[in-house]
Amino acid sequence: MTRLVELGHEREVEFQARRGEWFCALEWARLLGDRQQYEQALDVLGPYIATGWWPAAQARAELLEDWGRAQEAIELSRPYTQAGDRLVLDFFARLLARHGRAAEALALLRPGVEDWFLAQALVDVADAAGQDEEVAALLEARIEAAVPACDDPDCHRLRLEPSNAFDLLATVRERQGHVDEAIALLRRREVTSVNGRDALADLLARHGRIEELRAYTDSEYHGHAARSLAEVLEARGDEEGATAVYRTRRKAPRHVARCPSTVPAAGPARSRRRGDRGGARPGGLPGRRGRLRR
Repeated sequence: MTRLVELGHEREVEFQARRGEWFCALEWARLLGDRQQYEQALDVLGPYIATGWWPAAQARAELLEDWGRAQEAIELSRPYTQAGDRLVLDFFARLLARHGRAAEALALLRPGVEDWFLAQALVDVADAAGQDEEVAALLEARIEAAVPACDDPDCHRLRLEPSNAFDLLATVRERQGHVDEAIALLRRREVTSVNGRDALADLLARHGRIEELRAYTDSEYHGHAARSLAEVLEARGDEEGATAVYRTRRKAPRHVARCPSTVPAAGPARSRRRGDRGGARPGGLPGRRGRLRR
């Protein structure tokens, strides 16, 4: 579809869109919108929305928002939230927050705090709503309610919902300027690697705590702390020091007493069980998540 547009075959894209090819329909609607043919663009998506399919409704809402018609986007999306789908709730809450209705978004997400995905959105929206302390209290309560994950008295793992509670509470505390508390929280995590990054290493790097980051690099198993250290050294112009970090890491022994948890990128079902979080950021309301692309 993208190649057809690049080569000037827009009529073929339009034809395929009307035959039921979703990605052609989506691109044709965008092209019409770019030409300010707004109603024609919405008509292209009409048959898909008539089926009750959320991705089509989301696409239409995104177009409306892009055109400055946020209220219409909100009204279109709201009925879909009644089913409680986490992707819909996440999209709708962020849409509300982007348009001055963060308090309403917070109320929508608050009941889903036990879900790691919705909890992430809750923390992001709390920043826009100015409700960091309220959300921090919710996360602290979840941490206090955690129970051991096994009957073995030597087991220190917790059955924690949301599974990313320590990470999210650390995000809030860092945002509030309580960096030491954020560091202490991240040291209590069970999952240390998320999508190839280590939140503690990145936090130390952001705040220039190089010696603490060096010490963490020596004990961190997966090598993500070493990468964070090398990145911050390179950014400071110390390319030789950054190179030395990788060379030292390559020569270091890999035998450790306990291998911390690592989580690769995964789909929602697997993620919920293992605690994978995609794209967590230290505060601020991110842009639209899950933009529909070919």
